[in-house]
Amino acid sequence: MQLQKFNFFKTNRILKRSSFVELSKSGKRIKNKYVIVVYSPGTTDNCRLGITVTKKIGNSVQRNRLKRYAREFFRVNKSRFKFNWDINIIARTEAVNITSEKMFLNLHESFNKIEEGFDN
Repeated sequence: MQLQKFNFFKTNRILKRSSFVELSKSGKRIKNKYVIVVYSPGTTDNCRLGITVTKKIGNSVQRNRLKRYAREFFRVNKSRFKFNWDINIIARTEAVNITSEKMFLNLHESFNKIEEGFDN
């Protein structure tokens, strides 16, 4: 039995502004009440995650909490993708006081749509 690694390395992150801009231009979008997920086939050997939470969302404590939720969900669920994706999660203002359970449920639904969209 092989153990899964739930690491979140620097290679799993979208770091450059040019990568975010390219993803927003060429990527597909999934919207729900709390987040917008922009995704496209990956350009590297890894699934990569970018997180965008603007100052309109709230103070730094609230913004960092949302980023932690998104990173944790991605860290645990990135292995379920058959293909490598570049994914940007953009928080909406309704997500200010969201619980971790609601955030994980919304992200789970969005990730399912990404997988379904590619299978068709």
